This record gives sequence, C-alpha cells and structure tokens, in this order.
Amino acid sequence: MLTRRLLVLATILSLASGCEDPEKEKALQRKAEERISKIQGEAAEKVAAAEKKVAELQDQLVEAGAQAKAQADEEVSKVKNEADKLAAEATDALRKARTAYKESERREFSTLQKELDELRAKAQGAQPKVKTQLDQALKDIATKKDAVRKDIDAFDTATLESLRAAKAKTDQALAQLKQAIHSARAKVP
Repeated sequence: MLTRRLLVLATILSLASGCEDPEKEKALQRKAEERISKIQGEAAEKVAAAEKKVAELQDQLVEAGAQAKAQADEEVSKVKNEADKLAAEATDALRKARTAYKESERREFSTLQKELDELRAKAQGAQPKVKTQLDQALKDIATKKDAVRKDIDAFDTATLESLRAAKAKTDQALAQLKQAIHSARAKVP
C-alpha cells in the first residue's frame, strides 16, 4: 500500500515538473510534500503501534515464562518432598527388616547354643574315645558358631539389595551349625 502511494506521488511530481506555471508547480509540490508527510506520519503511527504490540507480546511472554517457571519449581518441590518422604519410609522399613531378621536368627542361635551346652555337659562324662571325637566336633562347632555370629552382625550393614542374601547366608550357616551339633550329639551314647 505504501508503495502504491509513493507511486502516485511520484506521478504527481512528474506531472508537476511538466507544468510551466511556477505557482502551480509550487502548489503541486506543496501538495506532494503534504501527502508524503501524511504518509510518513501514518507509517510512523503504524510502526509505533506495531512496536507497542511487540512490546506487549514480549511482556506477556516474560510473564508466561515466569508463571511456567514458578509452576515447575512448585512441582519439583512437591516431587522432592514426596521423594524424601518415600526415602525416609524405605529407610525405616529397611531398619525394621534388619531388626526382625536379626532377632529371628538370634533366637534360633540361642536355641542351638542351649543344645550345644547340653552336649558339652554330656561330653564331660563320655568315655575317652568318644570324648576325643566330641572334642574335635566341638572345635568344628565353635568355628561354625563364630561364622553364625559374624553373619548375624552383618545384618547391621546390609542394604536393601543385600538383605535377602545376608539372611540366606545366615540361614545356611545356622543349618550347618545345627547339623554339626546333631551329628556330635549322635556320637554321645
């Protein structure tokens, strides 16, 4: 549109230059300058309006970005709080599982310890040949007993991933100890 107006003005100016009357020429030139001035004013207004609109859009964009960041920060905070809560619950559950496993294994170990004490009492009155065999069996039992204690103590440092393996290892060590005690008891008449 601006190009068309300038074309019209250029045509008017070229016609005006063809006139021989200086007054008419001045009037036409003045008119052309007024038109050019008016067109420049309109163009300046449109540019100013466009710049104002761009500024408004930029402000809206900045505001939308700030709102989005605030919402994202709020969501991150909620998720972090939830994750912290879940981590605390997991830690508490792990502690309870460790304690339960440890207590269960200690009870079984205590039962085996009583059986071992009974076996030692019987071994005191055994014949020398049997007593020698029992002494050797008791040494083996003492080694197994130390291994069980060590395995039970390992529950204190077991992670969630290693807790089941630690329990299985302790159960196996307790079974071996129980078997050793029963084998030794079978030697006592």
